[in-house]
Amino acid sequence: MAGIGIVTDSTAYLDPEYVSKHDIKVVPLKVIMDDVSYREGVDISNEEFYKRLKQPGVFPTTSQPSAGEFLEAYKEMSAKYDSLISIHISAGISGTCESARSAAVEMGDYPIRIVDSRFTGIQLAMLVDELVKGREAGMGLEELVAMVEEKIKQSSLLFMVATLEYLHRGGRIGGAQALMGSMLRIKPILYIDGTIDALEKVRGSGKALDRLVELAAERAGGRKVRVGLTHVQDEERMFELMEKVKKALNCDPEEITWNETGPVIGAHVGPGTVGVGFF
Repeated sequence: MAGIGIVTDSTAYLDPEYVSKHDIKVVPLKVIMDDVSYREGVDISNEEFYKRLKQPGVFPTTSQPSAGEFLEAYKEMSAKYDSLISIHISAGISGTCESARSAAVEMGDYPIRIVDSRFTGIQLAMLVDELVKGREAGMGLEELVAMVEEKIKQSSLLFMVATLEYLHRGGRIGGAQALMGSMLRIKPILYIDGTIDALEKVRGSGKALDRLVELAAERAGGRKVRVGLTHVQDEERMFELMEKVKKALNCDPEEITWNETGPVIGAHVGPGTVGVGFF
């Protein structure tokens, strides 16, 4: 037994090969449809979920893992590692961190550090990767926690949704509530920092994509950034965003990572969403 184990949740949407290579423990959140609970990334694929989401009368809900599920994960990982760092979806939009903390208490003196990422999706995925790199560089547990908390402070995640319908339905809309009832062609630009809030609204999706990049560039302020992109059932739009980002942000184009947002977050933001995260 040696070293530091890394635990996260399914809303990081990590590639399974990456998870296996770095022995990351992923605790799944759940999406509930027609009274059936599906573990994200285990019981239902993105394709199947989004196909069903488009059907009339389908209103999925989501739920965090239980403390018991985290306890099981921690016991499994504690057999292999001296300590654990467990980083998760923002506590402002999910009770996942709360479940993790409850489980950590049950582990007694075994060292576990719970980190609220304040984000989710591609931003959480990049933060996990920074932990992996830090661990490989020989950083200790407290060093890793301090490093990733500093990255969180530097982070931004901006996204554009095709419609506010899903956020409204799921009750995750926060400060974006004021945009409800806007004209159909208005495209809201939102951001996550603990909770989901509205940044501004733009008429037409083409202009909104340009504005999304402008806002990201303003926040980055010319500093060198690491960039990640995501989409919900709109890979074409995401690659269009990628080309704009390469020109507007001071980043290494070869190091831009991307993923598709899965059921738990996708249920709230809806198909047609694209986003850019960086630190």
